[in-house]
Amino acid sequence: MVRSAGSRLSPADRKTQILAAARGLLERRSIEDLSVEAVADEVGVSPGLLFHYFGSQRRLRHAVLRAVASELLDHVRPDPALTASAQLRSGIDTFVEQVSRHPSVYLAVVRLTTTGDNPEMKALHRAMRTTFTEWITEGLVAAGMPPNPSVAMAVHGWQAFMEEVVLAWLDQPAAERMDRAELVELCHRACYQLVMVALDDPEAWERMLPALRA
Repeated sequence: MVRSAGSRLSPADRKTQILAAARGLLERRSIEDLSVEAVADEVGVSPGLLFHYFGSQRRLRHAVLRAVASELLDHVRPDPALTASAQLRSGIDTFVEQVSRHPSVYLAVVRLTTTGDNPEMKALHRAMRTTFTEWITEGLVAAGMPPNPSVAMAVHGWQAFMEEVVLAWLDQPAAERMDRAELVELCHRACYQLVMVALDDPEAWERMLPALRA
């Protein structure tokens, strides 16, 4: 349980404390079981204080998932010093690592974007995919890809493939799973296969290959 110190926290620090406590609880329970009362007890404050800061239980849950999404994007942010291929592989590897460490948290994000009426969470999920798509396409352009709107659409769709593959991998018994490096390689190859098809320009693709293999 997170207990507040004797000194009074600023509103910003208190919200950060509450979100951190809620984030920790989400590791051990589903998003549907993340209640204002449970978070308040974890922090050591009254439920009324949480309603003061977040307005409702729904808004608290959404605030936690926004923080999770921001954290994930920070982790997979590409390193501009790397090649396009290394950036992509690093992003996939980090994604797999983060989802593997906190599967219940990521499942909470996915569940709220695919079930029920959660336009805010659906918008959040789309924004995450859009950001990752932009990073990947910027790397492809740097590798010599000519402008092609179909590629961005293909990369956006590839992320749905990667999410499903990683979640299916986690569902398997540990003894039956393919090696994590093999999983990353599968997602890496699948992305480039889709990009090649979407680009539909064999000569341009051949020119890009040396940079993509670097």
